[in-house]
Order: sequence, then structure tokens, then C-alpha cells
Amino acid sequence: MRAPALALLILALGAAAGAQESPAARVADLAWLAGHWRGLLANGAIFEAHYTDAAGGTIVSASKEHRGGRTLAFELELFFEKAGRVFYQPHPNGRRSEHVFPLTHLEPAARRAVFENKEHDFPQTFIFERPADDRLVIILRGPDKNGGSKDIRYELQRVE
Repeated sequence: MRAPALALLILALGAAAGAQESPAARVADLAWLAGHWRGLLANGAIFEAHYTDAAGGTIVSASKEHRGGRTLAFELELFFEKAGRVFYQPHPNGRRSEHVFPLTHLEPAARRAVFENKEHDFPQTFIFERPADDRLVIILRGPDKNGGSKDIRYELQRVE
């Protein structure tokens, strides 16, 4: 009797937290990404990203990092649905990555989504959070060169 009661408690806590697994999610659940975002990075560069709305079942993003009138890097991103799941696929410097990142965790009420692919070197995890209407946080997480963990954090503000 204890095991079923514990399982029900775990399910109830998961539901109370507003978490959804990827199969129940849709790209439309990520509509909160839409907008024009900008932030200053630790290296002094400016990071700027544009996310489209979720119309048509996809979100497309274009971002760039620039400093001193010069673009340092750019990336295209695609959020899409396939076989009932949501995926994120980066295109660093315009080249499609061979690695696709499935949505592994979604908290719609918190406007938080996690995409993971442990087969990729770095990053293995992309976390997108919208803690306030005018803020977007993106965290890239994965192993560092010394066997530890490394985070790269983008703190962005909405550009009107």
C-alpha cells in the first residue's frame, strides 16, 4: 500500500508544480519566447535575439553577438514539432547542427523550458526562462574541460 500512495503523491506534486513532459507539449506552449531581446554579456559584447511567434507550429530565432561595430557570432534557431514531441535545433553561424535537442521539461506557468541532448559536447542543455514580462534568461549548460559543469548565462531585456 505504501508504494501506490507514494506514486500518487509524486504525481500530485508534479502536477502541482505545473510540469509537463514533452509529449503533451506543443510549440505554442513556448509562445512566451516571442519578441526582440538584448543583453550585455560578461565579455562586454551585446547579445541580441529575435524570436517569432508560434504560428504554423514553429518558432524561428535569429541572434547575434556583437562588440565595437563588429559581429562576433550569429545563430539561427528552430523550435518545431515532430512525432508528437517538441524539439530545438540550433544553426550556429548559419550551419545546421547535427544535434537536435528534445524538450525534456516544461513549466508553462513559470514560462520555463528545458531542452537536452547528452550526446552533444557543449552545451548539452538549453534552458529558456521568462521570469518577468520584460526579461528572458537563457542558460547553456554542459561539461567543462576539467570534468565539472559549466553554465553560460544570457540575461536579456525586452527591446520595444
